[in-house]
Amino acid sequence: MRLISFDTSSAPFNDINVRKAVIAGTNRDQLRLARGGAAIGPIAQHYIPPGMPGFDEAGGLNAPGNPDFMRNPKGDKALMAKYFKAAGMASGKYEGNKTLLLVSDSAQPEKSVSQIFEKQLNDMGFKTKLRFVERSTMFTKFCNVPDSGVNVCPSVGWLKDFPDPQTMLDPTFNGENILDANNSNWPELNDKALNAEMDKAKTVVDLKQRAQAWADADKRIVADAPGVPYVWDYQEVLASKNVNLVQSLYSTLADLSFTSLK
Repeated sequence: MRLISFDTSSAPFNDINVRKAVIAGTNRDQLRLARGGAAIGPIAQHYIPPGMPGFDEAGGLNAPGNPDFMRNPKGDKALMAKYFKAAGMASGKYEGNKTLLLVSDSAQPEKSVSQIFEKQLNDMGFKTKLRFVERSTMFTKFCNVPDSGVNVCPSVGWLKDFPDPQTMLDPTFNGENILDANNSNWPELNDKALNAEMDKAKTVVDLKQRAQAWADADKRIVADAPGVPYVWDYQEVLASKNVNLVQSLYSTLADLSFTSLK
């Protein structure tokens, strides 16, 4: 999943209504288009990706039970204004003086995604400073360092370590996993109830119950509005006509233990 991450530990994104306003006003379809459009994958509506246990239980492709601020992938300016007003901004746009620091991967397509999102933030009333750096620098000096002063990391994403939803949600949103360096909880989200819910879900053994437990955690993360999930990438796998292809759920590549020739 691809994510534009907010620093929820400091202003202005420590206000959940500001976070909801930005998500509501973001055109996620434009962000996905910079990566290749619908051909690259469906717009992400939550955090457990397709093909993983808990995906359907979390709402599937369209997530009809999502909060209102996540429902329109092209953005909803009226709803955005409602949440800015709930944050005390009568104009329906951001009224603070803070200049947001965005640190982005300098390579394409991440660079274009970041530029598009910066323009959307500007249209919402934010003043911004967008800095481009090499990918490893982006992580080691900025986005993976909580005290680096970065407000938005627009070039982050996550993939599973093995096909279980814990590997998607626990390193990235559990407040107990915030580290001084090499931190993958980019939003610095520290919802005590969510932390406890995920810690409990880790102990569930029954596969159906485990999928539901992590789906429930996924829904709570969406409600916490830590960022803008905007695409679930397709994982391409190719085979010739004379191959009986079996795809690995771990790597998404051909599973050579079971793939055979016809």
